[in-house]
Amino acid sequence: MAKSDSAIQFNEVFCNGNVGSFFKIDKVNFTKQSKFQRIDIFESSDLGKIFALDGVTMLNERWEFTYHEMIAHIPMMSHENPKNVLVIGGGDGGTVREVLKHPSVEKVDLVEIDPDVVDACRKYLPSTASKLSDERVSIYNEDGKNFVMNKKNAYDVIIVDSTDPYKGAGESLFTEEFYAGCRDALKENGVFSAEAENPVYDGKEMERCFGEMRKAFPIVKPYTAFVPMYPSGFWVFAYASKNVQPTLKDEKRMEELRGTLFYYNPEIHSSSFTLPTFLKKLIG
Repeated sequence: MAKSDSAIQFNEVFCNGNVGSFFKIDKVNFTKQSKFQRIDIFESSDLGKIFALDGVTMLNERWEFTYHEMIAHIPMMSHENPKNVLVIGGGDGGTVREVLKHPSVEKVDLVEIDPDVVDACRKYLPSTASKLSDERVSIYNEDGKNFVMNKKNAYDVIIVDSTDPYKGAGESLFTEEFYAGCRDALKENGVFSAEAENPVYDGKEMERCFGEMRKAFPIVKPYTAFVPMYPSGFWVFAYASKNVQPTLKDEKRMEELRGTLFYYNPEIHSSSFTLPTFLKKLIG
């Protein structure tokens, strides 16, 4: 954070420091150096509360629904009857909130390595963390890779809502070994999704992510969304499964969800898998 013209400003850099963005900060709610990372939560008059880890924006209140709806509902609606769900990362609670909109869900395991993230978001970001106290949710402050390696045939859906792949606590979540662990932790008709960066500034990392994932899963499909709170606003996610294609499985459940959604809908579900030519070439 820096001061400019008597105002506090949050500067975020990407693309090897050659590109960046900034937010004018109206109020700092929370800042702490945890065991794993620096945690900041502050307020912007335009974007609401903003949550950052190690100087990188994780979410802002105004646009977080674009990310959380797409990482959660694509896999959830691709499964006929999701009951047991694993969320790795996502300590802000936004993905868990979306998962629990599905009435079939009986249990959600949230694996967030940093307990300080969960505590801070519960206190300062109730809009995303509101469902972390739901009786169906169990929170484990462990390394996601180690956690999933001890699970076999346990989950209908696994969602990896991680930090960036090239630094920090999320680095181990972008490897063939981790993806293979997720594959084995899924039931035979289980499905998987993960954030996979953006092609504008993180093309190499995204290409590596899909390359590692294809070593573990026979079905791997990229899909995209407009996520304006992240660099470029063009975000890529990964869908994977052992044998389930990402088609919308339950029209009745979709109708029940409609009034709770702001981005995702049946048309978005199918169209998000339509890729521009440059992205097809990049991913391979």
